[in-house]
Amino acid sequence: MVKKRTLYIPFDHLHRDYGILRTANVDSDHILMVESERMRSGRNWHPERLFFLISSARHFAEELRAEGFSVEYLKSPTTREGILEFQRKSPTHSLHATRQSSFRLQQTLDDLGFECVENDFFLTSRERFEEWAKSQKSYVMENFYREQRRYFDILMDNGKPIGGAWNFDKENRLPPPKNYKWPEYRGFERDEIDSEVAAELGIPLKFTWATTRADAHKQLQHFISHHFAKFGPYEDAM
Repeated sequence: MVKKRTLYIPFDHLHRDYGILRTANVDSDHILMVESERMRSGRNWHPERLFFLISSARHFAEELRAEGFSVEYLKSPTTREGILEFQRKSPTHSLHATRQSSFRLQQTLDDLGFECVENDFFLTSRERFEEWAKSQKSYVMENFYREQRRYFDILMDNGKPIGGAWNFDKENRLPPPKNYKWPEYRGFERDEIDSEVAAELGIPLKFTWATTRADAHKQLQHFISHHFAKFGPYEDAM
């Protein structure tokens, strides 16, 4: 018997066109997401970061449902327990995911018998990074940054950085002038999901964070149009 595929989507893989979702079939695949209590209690994360992560995940689950997917969004003490709960209820499903950036989570998926596709959420594959790392006496971010610029030909001119320097960090550390008027920040309308998550976390409902992909694109366009030109000199100060 051919097993029905269940695709596990963690909260840092909320994109329809990358990872395991690239192969998803709305007519035959099932989606599994797990919201773990450990994420709230096991780490000293800022409440607004938790709001952003949880609300974004719940919105994404609804977007997949609207597309026609069968989505199971479980709340569980831990991710492992949530997946085990699903396995007990659906023993005929095969489990699939994208390779995780978290070693602990990847070990959990390996232990539970997941088939994983390569992680394409990063510009650099694990294999290419390992190849670069073997050539280094020590790991320095600046060296990796320069290698990325060369490899992807980003702001390069005949192998040299455009502008004559690899970075302009010394020019990016200015304090804001006294009484400086910042460009107006873009807020977002909130919906029932946002309100529910804020209430569960016991925090005020703010309008700062984009919790859907559509709003994230609006935030990006607003930043480019209103903030980007004067962002550089003060970026480290912020």
